[in-house]
Amino acid sequence: MKRRRISHWNSLILWERWVLATSIASLMNLAIVTVVGIVISRVGYIQGTFTLLGALEGIILGSAQWLVLRRYIQHSAQWIVATLIGSLLAWFTGLTISTLMALAYAGTSNITVFIQGLVLVGAGLGVVLGFCQWLVLRTQIRFSIWWVGVNALAWALGLVIAFVGAGMVRDSLSVLTTLITAATGATMGAVIGGITGIALVWLLKLQKAQI
Repeated sequence: MKRRRISHWNSLILWERWVLATSIASLMNLAIVTVVGIVISRVGYIQGTFTLLGALEGIILGSAQWLVLRRYIQHSAQWIVATLIGSLLAWFTGLTISTLMALAYAGTSNITVFIQGLVLVGAGLGVVLGFCQWLVLRTQIRFSIWWVGVNALAWALGLVIAFVGAGMVRDSLSVLTTLITAATGATMGAVIGGITGIALVWLLKLQKAQI
């Protein structure tokens, strides 16, 4: 499939579609995590749950972004696979970092320290996911290594939003829980999609200028 060259006129459309796709995927993923979290709180942890969650999140996010990205890069189906792998690695990376932080900051009630730790975890997730996606971009777009750093920033902010929303959700499936989860997921996705979308448009424009 021939790559579409991005112009000044359709860059905003690309950004809007990217933000929308990421927001929808984030909403769906957070809804799944919320439901699973409520179920676990009632029946206990089921072996393989985190692996399944990581895989589902990767497939949903990767597929949503692929629908937009396929018009602009070759072999775009690799994006889904890269996001799936990145999501799985990010899940276990996040769990590991969170566990180490819990041990290091046990007993502290300083909210500033906690937020800083949350930002660190989010940045770690972004680096892992961004790196896996960069492996797809690097053969087609110069300077695409920036994608890793941008994802670190985006996911650091996104995870803080997710935490704030999660703090308002009770352990029950209700209309309020549904509304909070939807609003949190959409906002988180809009922030992540907005930041990474700016980087994507810039990288594709840069690529066009070099052709």
